[in-house]
Amino acid sequence: MIEDTFSGGFAMRLIQVKGALMARVLRWQRQTWQVHFAGREHLDRLCGTKRRFLVCFWHGNYVPIFSLLEGYEACVLSSQSMRGSVIAEICENFGYKSALIPDRPGRGSLKCMVEVLSEVHAVATAADGPLGPRHRVKNGVIRLASNFDFELLPVAVGSRKKIVLHKRWDRMELPLPFTRVCLAFGTPLKVPPKLRKGQIREWADHLADVITTLGDEAQKRADGYLDNDRGKIV
Repeated sequence: MIEDTFSGGFAMRLIQVKGALMARVLRWQRQTWQVHFAGREHLDRLCGTKRRFLVCFWHGNYVPIFSLLEGYEACVLSSQSMRGSVIAEICENFGYKSALIPDRPGRGSLKCMVEVLSEVHAVATAADGPLGPRHRVKNGVIRLASNFDFELLPVAVGSRKKIVLHKRWDRMELPLPFTRVCLAFGTPLKVPPKLRKGQIREWADHLADVITTLGDEAQKRADGYLDNDRGKIV
């Protein structure tokens, strides 16, 4: 019993330290980046009207989003796991709320979802997470938007110089310090209520196409191939 308590306490402390260190590194990196926002008016409009919305991005892009959106209020969904707990700690360091959701669908995950979504108007999640397949939107994202009246806000990240972890299933992209980074927002998508199973998959595929296209645009802007006058560089 004492050994279990010690190991549990040590694991929690380790999670807290990891989260704090990663948040510090990300915040420092953010200060070195030349950041371009494209379409941020979509985010600001949703926040201003207090409409409920779900920020959707690819799992391989989530790391820089923590610091790029610091100052906005949102609840980040992650899995009930060691990695998910570290993400929750990072969220806390950046001022976001977090919710750990069971990986497997069931009554427990549904109950947790209902409790979380009843208290927030902005939620963020990796549309293909937590374990892929890569760039395939999970049906649960569409069900969530349809059942709880959340608009979908597609988001993508592009960076001029980065490390790509090719051995990971999501091919995670980590922008290097002192590079140009673009965070692009797409037009919000309103999902109809009471969708049938086939309609849910159609919407999931549509959202995947939107995020992928937005990612191509964000990468071109980061590389300097598109006119950046319409966005804001900070």
